[in-house]
Amino acid sequence: MRLGAIPQNIKETIALAAGRVPTPLMDTLVALLLARTVMAAAAVGIFQTLDAGPLRIDELASRCGSDAQATERLVRALFASKYVEYHGDRVALAPVARRWLSRDSQSLLPAILQCRLDLRFMNFEEYVMQGRSLQFHADLSAEDWQLYHQGQAQYASQMIQEVIESVPLPPNATDLLDLGGGHGHYAVAFCRRYHSLRARVLDISIATGKHEAERASEEAYNRVRFEEGDIRIAPLESCSTDAVLLANVMHHFDEATNRSLLQRVAAALRPGGLVVAVDAMRSTLPEETSQLEGLLDLYFAATSGAGLWTIGKVQEWALGAGLAVMPPIPIRHMPFCKVQIAKKAA
Repeated sequence: MRLGAIPQNIKETIALAAGRVPTPLMDTLVALLLARTVMAAAAVGIFQTLDAGPLRIDELASRCGSDAQATERLVRALFASKYVEYHGDRVALAPVARRWLSRDSQSLLPAILQCRLDLRFMNFEEYVMQGRSLQFHADLSAEDWQLYHQGQAQYASQMIQEVIESVPLPPNATDLLDLGGGHGHYAVAFCRRYHSLRARVLDISIATGKHEAERASEEAYNRVRFEEGDIRIAPLESCSTDAVLLANVMHHFDEATNRSLLQRVAAALRPGGLVVAVDAMRSTLPEETSQLEGLLDLYFAATSGAGLWTIGKVQEWALGAGLAVMPPIPIRHMPFCKVQIAKKAA
């Protein structure tokens, strides 16, 4: 899937096919304006407020605490972009917004709000001219970290079920170590699936606020322990766990760090244990690069100093740590994301 110009009539279709449409303006001006409009609506609370039902503009502005005239312009932009609909003098969520931006558990609102945080770090020109990367995680405030965890949890929710179904833990597994999974969603999902499993989540920052309430209502949360620590250097006890999860962390680390991490993980595994790497993977050949894959690779390189890795490189690190490598498993909803499992000898 890629973002691009979509013709709305036969003349536009012919013009697009003939190369007469200024697509670079669509890719920059239109895409940028649309992205900021959706982010602004999420931040102001437009989608959350309309989730309760249609409202007049003055009612919507009053409930959002926003300026009525400015809110009306924002709503018109959202209507033109098919995020809201007009029902007489009232505004309602359009199907796409009701499906993805309502207040239910599957809402993408946290991920949209995280994109506002990402914008602060997208100084690609400096990266390209000087080859100097920012240190995204080092520059986050406590408030930023919570927003980041909420967004990452929502991204994870899009693929958690596939990951759980594709990873058969050892039959007698009792311990899972989730490295870099501060939001805890993967650890909790594994504990739901395996009732004898305990999980330890280790990350430089841990999501707060939501866990306490959910622990009281769901038994699986009581088997998950959260600890703060830098997974690049934190001591991992030898033969202490049956499985180690590395979900969307390797693209933040350089090759030496990832190689060292896999060696430490291998030592921490019990005989027959698994390491499960879940990440976006880069194509081996540049000409096979998909749009989103290429954009993410640039983003992570500019913000963390690493970028996406090929599946071959991940397998090389696992083999170097003495692990047996299984065939990679693609994520159906995100084909460039893969699950790579490696096993320690029994």
